[in-house]
Amino acid sequence: MKTFATIGLLGLGLAFGAQAAEAPKTNSAVTAAEGKVLVNTGKAFSPAAIDMRLKAGDRVMVQNDSEATITFDDGCKLHIEENKLVTVPDKSNCAGAALVEQGINPGSGAAIGAGAVSNGALPIAAVGAFDLYMFFHEDENNTVSP
Repeated sequence: MKTFATIGLLGLGLAFGAQAAEAPKTNSAVTAAEGKVLVNTGKAFSPAAIDMRLKAGDRVMVQNDSEATITFDDGCKLHIEENKLVTVPDKSNCAGAALVEQGINPGSGAAIGAGAVSNGALPIAAVGAFDLYMFFHEDENNTVSP
């Protein structure tokens, strides 16, 4: 019985150790924040703090009458204007990263264009329905030669 418990604990330790080793490394920090600046590191938005470390995928929301600056480890600075939501890239914009930036509604903090369906299920279902329609309504006699 002790052997099974020991093996179970060892397996759990290895699983958590592997998960911790795969955690993304930080690549930047919030170096300036004026007004209402929020950061989401995966769970919920919380107020940004100066020198707060960020990693790829974190989101920085700068609300109305506010601004922020992110400084990457390579020294590159990214200024974020009011009413913007920026996803932190895996490398700095000076190193060629594509910046993912989205406008937000002033005062509400909600992303512009955000609707009830945010997981992309509706567009995928629409494409699937169209493909199914085309499959059953395809004219086999209508051929096109190159």
